[in-house]
Amino acid sequence: MAATSATNHAGHTADITPNTIIYRPITWKDVDAVVDLFDRTWPQDGALGGTRFSLLISKYFVLHYLQPTTFANAAFTQDGTLAGVTFIRVAGERPQLDEIDVADEMDATERLIRTNSEASKRLDMVKNAFALELDLERGSKANETTLGELELFVVNPDVRGHGVGGGLWKRMQQYLAAWDVDAFYLHTDSDCDVSFYDHKGLERIAERPAGTPIEDGKEPLFDDMFIYRGRVDA
Repeated sequence: MAATSATNHAGHTADITPNTIIYRPITWKDVDAVVDLFDRTWPQDGALGGTRFSLLISKYFVLHYLQPTTFANAAFTQDGTLAGVTFIRVAGERPQLDEIDVADEMDATERLIRTNSEASKRLDMVKNAFALELDLERGSKANETTLGELELFVVNPDVRGHGVGGGLWKRMQQYLAAWDVDAFYLHTDSDCDVSFYDHKGLERIAERPAGTPIEDGKEPLFDDMFIYRGRVDA
């Protein structure tokens, strides 16, 4: 999932400039802040809206993207507020956080989600979407033509327009270039600001429209799914 939130919220941003943003790799202590930002950007709706189960599903998403990530980079304001994050994977490199620890935390999160029938149903839909993403990867040969993937990209809506997204994007490019990666891909959907990737000159190499029939009577998608491929410029 890669996007910048399309919704702005009021916040104190007068003192935020590209020079005051602090960039560093995330640690386990930062994961809750990433989950909060993810849930604010892509909250669950309906009966789950505003509940702890929305937050738990967001945590499952974040852990899913974090598990293979080799460079989880975050931007913070001077008061310690999470301004944005990128999760980046380079094929063949060791994940930044221990995969077993992340997997154990995912299992624990799933057990909590399964205590609620509506949340459990929503998690099944999430896992189905992950499987469809893999189908899109295979069909587009995304992994055969690139060595990098942008697993997650999200910017805090309170700091949009202050250079945070551009700073994270630049550091992603520098990281990929340092590992001799010349191309990368990302998954996104119509719930995200896909125009950002069009503006960056990325190529849409795969898509699956919402409502496309799915085998075995599974729930259809609510959003269009896309894969974009980009060159490393740094």
